[in-house]
Amino acid sequence: MTDTQRPDFAFIGKYIISADIELKTGLHIGGTEEGFDIGGVDNPVIKDKATGVPYIPGSSLKGKMRSLLEWAYNQVKIEFNDKTHEWEGKLCNDSKQPIGIVFGVAAEYHEKDSPGPTRLTVRDASPDKVQVDKWDAAMGEKIYTEAKAENAIDRLTSAANPRTMERVPAGSVFKVEFVYDVYHKDDRNHLKLLFEGMRLLEDAYLGGGGTRGSGQVEFKNIKIMAKDKSAYIGEGSTVLVAKQNGQTTLDAVLDSFDNIFPEF
Repeated sequence: MTDTQRPDFAFIGKYIISADIELKTGLHIGGTEEGFDIGGVDNPVIKDKATGVPYIPGSSLKGKMRSLLEWAYNQVKIEFNDKTHEWEGKLCNDSKQPIGIVFGVAAEYHEKDSPGPTRLTVRDASPDKVQVDKWDAAMGEKIYTEAKAENAIDRLTSAANPRTMERVPAGSVFKVEFVYDVYHKDDRNHLKLLFEGMRLLEDAYLGGGGTRGSGQVEFKNIKIMAKDKSAYIGEGSTVLVAKQNGQTTLDAVLDSFDNIFPEF
């Protein structure tokens, strides 16, 4: 594309995907250290400062799914660094590749003729009142986490190094929302990357301690809406895309993607 060519993208509409994230095992996404609080754990989870309720940052979800997709699509390049004389991994910073289009790239890699704004926005995932009430009933009022005791064993000396990690307990449910902007006819097909990332994440882990059992999640009760441009600046209406009483599963979305997502 030359400087005189008009970009072939413009705002068309949005797909809005909401889902429940159910924790199959305890979840640890690190927050601010508790300092000198008596009884404080070594590794606290991130919490809302006003309420003390844990949440899942949208950046954690987006970053993990992107990383898994980059490896799955062979977008991680191993290159030799002449300065350090070491082999290093180089992530996908190509703003014209589907992963770069959907998840975005840093400003310094964003070329003038790149295909428009980042498509995917991931909201912070928070528990609803029902989940908070369950925590209160199970663990006590305003107690939302558990402390997992771990032992790091020195394999040479067998010396133990005990530590405590705070986790949100298994069975907890968080509400998440993904907003996907459509600017080009190819964006509908690129949306499949989001659901592939969700599937990859289910068989990986989110947060810390994943190789030691933490962070297994499952996406449930997926709902999909489509809003064209007229829904925002005209008299259009929100369209519920997915069937099954407005809810669908991750497998159903990927198996019937073309039927579930109409073109704007």
